Amino acid sequence: MTRFVSCFILLAAVGGADTESPSRSISLREAIRLAMDQSPEIQLARLAIEKSSSDLALIRAERSVRLHGGSGLGATSGIPQSIQGAVPSVAQLTLRQPLIDIGRPRRADGARETVRAGEHAAEAAAEESGYRAAIQYFDFESVTREVERLGRELEHFERIERLAEDRVGEGLEIPLALGRARLDTARARDRLAAAEGRFRLLEGDLRRTLGLGSGVRLRPEREDPEILVSLSAAAAGAIPRPLDEHPELASLQAGIRAARHSVREARSKRHPKLDIVGQYALLARFNNYDDYFRRFQRHNWQAGVAFELPIFTGRGVAEQVARARLEERELALRANVKREDLELETQRAYTALREAERRAELARLELDYSRESLDVLLAQFEAGTVSLGELERAHVVESTAWGGLIASRYALAKAQLGVLYSAGGIRDAFAD
Repeated sequence: MTRFVSCFILLAAVGGADTESPSRSISLREAIRLAMDQSPEIQLARLAIEKSSSDLALIRAERSVRLHGGSGLGATSGIPQSIQGAVPSVAQLTLRQPLIDIGRPRRADGARETVRAGEHAAEAAAEESGYRAAIQYFDFESVTREVERLGRELEHFERIERLAEDRVGEGLEIPLALGRARLDTARARDRLAAAEGRFRLLEGDLRRTLGLGSGVRLRPEREDPEILVSLSAAAAGAIPRPLDEHPELASLQAGIRAARHSVREARSKRHPKLDIVGQYALLARFNNYDDYFRRFQRHNWQAGVAFELPIFTGRGVAEQVARARLEERELALRANVKREDLELETQRAYTALREAERRAELARLELDYSRESLDVLLAQFEAGTVSLGELERAHVVESTAWGGLIASRYALAKAQLGVLYSAGGIRDAFAD
């Protein structure tokens, strides 16, 4: 009967949803892997890497030979004149091959550092997504158990209310006892409704983190105790990684190097450029070339080098250098702040772990006391010295203590995850 009621409550918890939506059972390990592979943050980080790689490919393409073909065919009256820098021609080809451009290697170096920064950012996003998914999964599983426990608690209060009605009707209790029983039942029903609301919200949060559609219904698997034991062992043996190896900090450091390359690239605009150039043109007599020039030649070509020497660049180059230096300073400041934040996060994680261990031990002692009290009341009930209502209330107290122990264990598991996250060990802890 209790199992039937629990299943009914869980179905009610997703009330209003499409009953035809598929239900999917998911484990903690699977949730972490999905989050680290297909969460929205991971997908955005991968797109950023692709964009940075595309920028690098475009810079590399600047070295390739560029050959343009076309026609400048047109009617000519009078002397042949050039239009857009080219004389009228039946067909023309233009070739350009960059030979020396000091700024291009600087741009390529900066683009490579941007790609590295994106890769480090994607690694950090994966760790964060896995950690967030694990926390949300524990909350989701915890509220699932809470819904079941509160359903059983509501059954106890409803029995107490029926018992109070009978006793008041027989004149064994005053009407105030029935009012108290009804109030307790209403409070229990309210707690159950609130837990069902949290169930729906946590399910939505978890689906979003895992990158799943809204048409999928999730239900948590009851975690194997070995996983929680291994999680505890991993947290106990976690060694915080050096801060310089943290992906978020490494991403900022790569950004600083990219900004420095931007400074060098801006300065390189004061240096000369050298390109190999060539041109071919097929001319026609109807453009009056033989009337205005001593000799007409149908096929014409030119080849050589184009040398460009900046003489006066104005304030543009200086402003670009200043802007790149400002970006470098900003990233350096962010890196220093991030370093301090990471140190504090590690301290907070270990402090939270110690506090969660103390609360778990306290919750265990409270459960032991409530069970011993229940045993005493059960013996007194068999001896006829306590009422059934008092015994039922003792069952509720024991159920509440059991719920507190379960909640403290989930809080301890989340604190252990926090230690692993600060040490960068989420992926390793849940790898095959």
